[in-house]
Amino acid sequence: MTRSRFKLPLVAALALAGAAGLLRGQGAAPGELILQEDFSRHAVYTKEPLPLQPGWSARVAHGTWTRTAEGVQSTWEKGHSPVLVLEGEFGDCIIEVDFRYRAEPGKWAACRVSATNPVLFPRGYAASAWANVDFKSRGRGLVLENDVWSGPIARVAYKKAEFAPDVWHTLQLRLIGRKGSAACNGVRVSGSHDRFDLPKTTIWLGTGQSPHELRNLRVYAVRPIPSAPAATTP
Repeated sequence: MTRSRFKLPLVAALALAGAAGLLRGQGAAPGELILQEDFSRHAVYTKEPLPLQPGWSARVAHGTWTRTAEGVQSTWEKGHSPVLVLEGEFGDCIIEVDFRYRAEPGKWAACRVSATNPVLFPRGYAASAWANVDFKSRGRGLVLENDVWSGPIARVAYKKAEFAPDVWHTLQLRLIGRKGSAACNGVRVSGSHDRFDLPKTTIWLGTGQSPHELRNLRVYAVRPIPSAPAATTP
């Protein structure tokens, strides 16, 4: 079922209206809702791609991902922290997802949204937004970065912030050309990086080692606003 053909729920419509106000000053506006996923389609996600709406699929990169009453939960046992990969094609975009976590001793917590192209940028994430609770390799708070695996991580912007356990938060990654921003709980950071402008084919949803839930993923295309013609003097 192609959900973008249906009327937007009130929450999504309000989010779209708010995003529109933020983008107008940059000559861009939210466009089509190209993916809306509530994670109710599959009871358990696997290493093999499972269909979402037409043109999109989901697969597990790390950890265990299972459906809950409100979304999907990540479970970590050992090795790499949980990562769920959504595959589709998109460019300039707004990606939003709700997350909450349960604090457990000895397990770090964070939510990460990354967009990239594994063919054009095979060893990293072109752009990532972190809502980091206590992962030691990132600043505690809101982080916008370009991440090269086993290489240098370019921190583009950072601001201290706290994210409480057992409540829902909304993390947003916005990319327009070389410009990007991350937002959560009214905190926003922004900056630019050459790799932000890559055409994207995957969204990587990462969580910490403690149990995390995700729900209500939305991906909007971003379209340019035509410039008004310059006034002329006869």
